[in-house]
Amino acid sequence: MLKRKTPFIYLLCLFLLLLGTQGCSTVKQGQPEEKKPQALTQLNASYSTRPINVPAIVALDQHNFEKDFQGEGIDFKWTEIAAGPAQLEALASKSIDISTSMNYVSALLAKANGNDIKVVAGYSQFPKGIAIVAQTELNVKTLADLKGKKIALQKGTMLHEFLIKALKKENLSPGDVEMVAMESVDAAPALMGGQIDAAILPDPLLTKVVSSGKGTLVLNAEGLITGQTFIVARADFALEHPEAVKRFIQLHEESIHWAEQNKEQFYSVAGEQLKLEPKAVAALYPKFMFSTEINSEMIHELKLSAQFLQENGFIKSTINTDQLVDDLVGTSH
Repeated sequence: MLKRKTPFIYLLCLFLLLLGTQGCSTVKQGQPEEKKPQALTQLNASYSTRPINVPAIVALDQHNFEKDFQGEGIDFKWTEIAAGPAQLEALASKSIDISTSMNYVSALLAKANGNDIKVVAGYSQFPKGIAIVAQTELNVKTLADLKGKKIALQKGTMLHEFLIKALKKENLSPGDVEMVAMESVDAAPALMGGQIDAAILPDPLLTKVVSSGKGTLVLNAEGLITGQTFIVARADFALEHPEAVKRFIQLHEESIHWAEQNKEQFYSVAGEQLKLEPKAVAALYPKFMFSTEINSEMIHELKLSAQFLQENGFIKSTINTDQLVDDLVGTSH
């Protein structure tokens, strides 16, 4: 009896096996194919020529980005956006893909607030090119002399961190001065016009105000902040188009190299764009360092800044600041 059932059982098992295989095959075939990123046809990036952003000045003069990307079938477009908040808004709305010269505090705060951005390269460092300037008539000698006074600055930027750290060094708190939110380009004339007592200014506005005789340099940012800015991309763009990001950085480095090799010509070009005498550009040039490098020391400084911002209420206490920086910085390009 058992022997008669054996062939039947064998055939049944074989049938079920074939059915299962066919079922698996059908499921596999029915799975949606992974979407490939569409070929890039348009690349939008922001720039600012100020303070003295060497790579941007060279790029605008030589049109090397437009020419290079055009050869790859990509329409490249620059848009001037100076302020960090405006850069972040443009990235969030996808009106730009890459932002240059974004200060590190704006990048940290944006990431902490859920803006999905990625630092892809360094841009510049210029702590000597940032300073607190007071009205000359006030005869200010130290920051302590500005207690109770109006100080204009771009809030939520490295200028803000600089002021808080400078006040702490003088055993003062942010509440000991009246902070007035103002763009640097507006703060300079406001200071010279007597509307505010002091301002945190970057060069060349800093030098312009001091040279006018209406402003006195009180303290520069060296030793208090790094003055670091970065090249930042939308995280999704960096993920989908790594080769375009890589080429952008290479062209950026070529602009830096050209300026280094052709300084006199650069001073002339920069003077035209910034409405400064070439000799004034030459005097300011050494205050700025341009490099795409991101090293371990810079990441460490970023983490210290993130902790500082959290301690001062800019970043929620529930956020792991070390992880925040690790998620923000991506240097695989």
